[in-house]
Amino acid sequence: MQAAGFVLAGGKSTRMGRDKALLELNGITLVERALQSLSEVCAEVAIAGGAPELERYGRVIPDVTPGCGPLGGIVAALEQTRWEWNLFVPVDVPFVPRAAWLAILERAAAEDALTVMARAGGRAGGQVQPLCAAYSQAALAGLRRELHAGHWKVTAAAAAAGQVAYVDFDEDAWFRNFNTPEEFVTAQTKRSRGGG
Repeated sequence: MQAAGFVLAGGKSTRMGRDKALLELNGITLVERALQSLSEVCAEVAIAGGAPELERYGRVIPDVTPGCGPLGGIVAALEQTRWEWNLFVPVDVPFVPRAAWLAILERAAAEDALTVMARAGGRAGGQVQPLCAAYSQAALAGLRRELHAGHWKVTAAAAAAGQVAYVDFDEDAWFRNFNTPEEFVTAQTKRSRGGG
């Protein structure tokens, strides 16, 4: 199933102290890694939110409701997409493999749900990943309504917009993100040693 892919890059990166999108992992910026990951399974890719300088890496869709968290970026992307299904990944989650994206898209094709989210750590008590997910364009009206109502939590907004389905993955490390320089250094070290 063809879909568009969007890298969520509108965060302030306050705890990191610099724009996470421009951090380099093995010589490649996180925004480039995310775009490459999505381009393996998506017909077109773009960056949702983020600083104007990210335009050198790809099309940037401005966040028309800044300060509202990732829900604003998701809504902005869905307002501009021409595809029924749209994959999203945060710029600071660089280890999601192609197999995970394919599994999410496969579930989207088979379900009546408007959103399909990854769930890490197995079915029992798994951690829902609302930003590593596929959103149907049909979810836009409901998500926009929640955004304008000030209900910015993505999991709750998606549930209010329509049915949500899940794909369970055992691998927590695929969905690990970084918020501080220390976390980023630790992840780099583990990755270079073949762990995580």
